[in-house]
Amino acid sequence: GDIGPSHYLETVNRDFAICNKSGNLLYGPVALNTLWSGFGGGCQTNNDGDPVVVYDPIADRWIISQFSVTTTPYLQCVAVSQTPDPTGAYYRYSFSYGTGFNDYPKMGVWPDAYYITFNMFTGGSTFAGAKICAYDRAKMLPRAAATPPCFNTTTSAAGLLPTVQTGLRLP
Repeated sequence: GDIGPSHYLETVNRDFAICNKSGNLLYGPVALNTLWSGFGGGCQTNNDGDPVVVYDPIADRWIISQFSVTTTPYLQCVAVSQTPDPTGAYYRYSFSYGTGFNDYPKMGVWPDAYYITFNMFTGGSTFAGAKICAYDRAKMLPRAAATPPCFNTTTSAAGLLPTVQTGLRLP
């Protein structure tokens, strides 16, 4: 979960809920893939979990993601709130990792990108090292097309954690 100025958003396995800072439930708990209702594909159909939620204090937005790995291509489903209100509408994205299983996703907020890391498994089972991607924050906030540059590490790296921007003071 993460906390913003007025809300707390929590994801647990395959569900999410939104509370105000007093702890009153505002929405949910509901299946996480309801965020992708009407989006189509694996993000809408599969509710595979491994969710991440981060609050972007610079843009005052919420980012929620989960993977879609029941079917291929393996996907990372990412939703960015259109406003500071996490109970409102979201811009939705689906990033494909083909037959590389994108396990253990971790996301960080930075002024230039939403950074995400994975432990990758070739064909869904053979460990291939970590993958690091930068989702283009400037394009995702207004719902523009965003193609993330990614790079792979060797099999000696796993469980990488990206840095998270906290507060409004920029690095």
